[in-house]
Amino acid sequence: QSSTVRLGVNENGEDYYVPVKDMLPMANPTDLVIGGWDISSLNLADAMERAEVLDYDLQRQLVPYMKEIKPMPSIYFPDFIAANQGSRADNVLKGSHRELLEHIRG
Repeated sequence: QSSTVRLGVNENGEDYYVPVKDMLPMANPTDLVIGGWDISSLNLADAMERAEVLDYDLQRQLVPYMKEIKPMPSIYFPDFIAANQGSRADNVLKGSHRELLEHIRG
């Protein structure tokens, strides 16, 4: 949202810049809703810690925002998920393939 683009020069020969958000339709970051699906019911702060993907300092800064977010139940087909994930599958949808498809289509 804070990036600018040089459009050319003004009548004084000076570079003319405009914010990208004034040129392209962009969502306001305060309008974003963060969510997702996971076979594990851990809140996102605990899941982030378990995954060990993000830098520790970044995790520390994100915990207050992530600890209240819980994933929606997900579809769990063991044939398509690593074998070591079965014990974490405590947040899954139940039903036939067709029922599950209709559920996620909303």
